[in-house]
Amino acid sequence: MDEIEYKMLVDYISKMIGIDGNIYKDRPFKRRLMVRMRATQKNRFIEYLELLKKDNEELDKLKETLTINVTRFFRNRETFDYLYEQIFPPFIRGKEKIKILSVGCSTGEEVYTLSIIFKKLTERYNFKYEIVGIDVDDDAIKKAEIGMFKDYSLIEVKEKEKDIYFKKIGEYYSILPSLKENVFFKVIDIKDETILFTLGKFDFIICRNVLIYFSKMFQNKIFNTFYELLFPNGILVLGKVEILTGNSKNLFKPLNVKERVFLRIDN
Repeated sequence: MDEIEYKMLVDYISKMIGIDGNIYKDRPFKRRLMVRMRATQKNRFIEYLELLKKDNEELDKLKETLTINVTRFFRNRETFDYLYEQIFPPFIRGKEKIKILSVGCSTGEEVYTLSIIFKKLTERYNFKYEIVGIDVDDDAIKKAEIGMFKDYSLIEVKEKEKDIYFKKIGEYYSILPSLKENVFFKVIDIKDETILFTLGKFDFIICRNVLIYFSKMFQNKIFNTFYELLFPNGILVLGKVEILTGNSKNLFKPLNVKERVFLRIDN
């Protein structure tokens, strides 16, 4: 009975807010559902489903719970330092333009981190860049476009970087307008391949701490999509706890296992 009720709830959530629980790992998805069920004192999936049908405010709260991501500038700083020092310079030499895709960009900290890095690199190399950040959460994307952040988001930012790239406004740090010039945000669900392919091809795809919530079957599918979205010799960067699965091991080869940096394999 619980499984039938759970399936009904998942189907309703998918229909109403576009988050398909069938492609997520059961345990983390149910754990986030239970957060809202406890908050509303509902013990059964069917009870919570009935609440969602008549309470739009709770539906919004559930969406926020299901899409919440822990993010900050230069999260796992050593990964970005490695990319800045070892990967980006040799890759961009001789290129006129670089395109980067940030998947699951949330409120924009990762995208603006990349913008800071590439802003520095344009001082050494003559090239243009474009960074596209995508996320399923439209509220997060709106915040990303505004570019205002609190102290927590900047705990891995160096003081010199704060002075150069941010303006302090009350309790917020505002990203400088110049760092927004080559940045674009879009509300896109990564399970929608048709929309993804309208973005064109990329030199780099950064997808960190997103895929850990999805089933192995969906991970295999999205790795194939990433392969097609990358230019030849394009680079994929995953989160520290994420690994290549299934056939994807034949699509990418590791450049740095510790930092989860992989090169697209081209025949």
